[in-house]
Amino acid sequence: MVSTNIARRSLGGEQSMATAVSYSRVTVTSPRLPGAGLANFFALRGRQIKEACGALWYSVPPRFLMALPYHQPLEPTAEGVQALLRSDGAFGVRFQSQQWPGMPGGVYVYRGRGYGLKLVHIKHRPRVRKGLETFEIRRVEEDDLLIQGLQLNRETMARQGHYDPEFGEGSLWTRFVRAMRDCPEIGAIGAFDGRRLGAYMITCREDGWLNILHQMSRQEDLKSFPNHALTYWVTKAASEDSSLEGVSYGVMPLVLIEGLHEYKLRFGYQVLPRTCVVVFRSRMDLLLNNRLVRGGVQLLRHLRPEDQRLEMVETILRGAAFSSRGRVNGNS
Repeated sequence: MVSTNIARRSLGGEQSMATAVSYSRVTVTSPRLPGAGLANFFALRGRQIKEACGALWYSVPPRFLMALPYHQPLEPTAEGVQALLRSDGAFGVRFQSQQWPGMPGGVYVYRGRGYGLKLVHIKHRPRVRKGLETFEIRRVEEDDLLIQGLQLNRETMARQGHYDPEFGEGSLWTRFVRAMRDCPEIGAIGAFDGRRLGAYMITCREDGWLNILHQMSRQEDLKSFPNHALTYWVTKAASEDSSLEGVSYGVMPLVLIEGLHEYKLRFGYQVLPRTCVVVFRSRMDLLLNNRLVRGGVQLLRHLRPEDQRLEMVETILRGAAFSSRGRVNGNS
């Protein structure tokens, strides 16, 4: 059995509910609003935070807002969403819903006790064993995260064919790591071979859930399966913690990464069905949510099929088309 105390220190602790939580340019006066700790983490990294429609929202490029926490569906009114967009000046919002129309999506979760190898796909079991034999799972200290973590970030993004400056540029990565100091909900746990970091996770422990936010690994160590060891260890630790309802392994991404969906399912995670809702601000909706624009983007995608940014734009436009039908049909 994994020590619960060790797991809690490694994965992040519970947020304090005694005082209001302050963010850049906004103070949230609802200390029990879900996702407040994660919102604070985003704010310390330079993101704008808004409180609207009974939820917290954080800014993402290019001028979009996303709702927190990821595993909870949100059912705002169309009028409420447009009021949020007008007040913020954002181009659009994205959130998970059970009632709004949108693209098929969902969130990966594990909820249960007694997690063990019997719940892992038979092909993954020897990989988990190999990983646990090779690596020690422990908390990642700040210096290791700053130096080794940055290298793992760059290698992981290169494998996946995308680049996020926050994880690839030294100054932005330093700000990310420093922000963790003031966020007791946020933790870093890694798979170490001696002092060498083979893989790590950033997690958020909040509102009775453990959220796995990011996972990066070293190319050279993949043959020894540090990711498998880490996923198994963290999931098992969470399943043995009676204060946790479950583990969220993130939402289904707009741009699918080959093999990642199957990887999560093979560790016993299930997809809670949700619709991925994309809503543009009214003026942007008139400008972008039409067949002409979608057709132009599809043509560019045909010419540049490997461009993940174009794939992302195409998916967002398709999502907006699905979601706008709900407003036409009277979603309010």
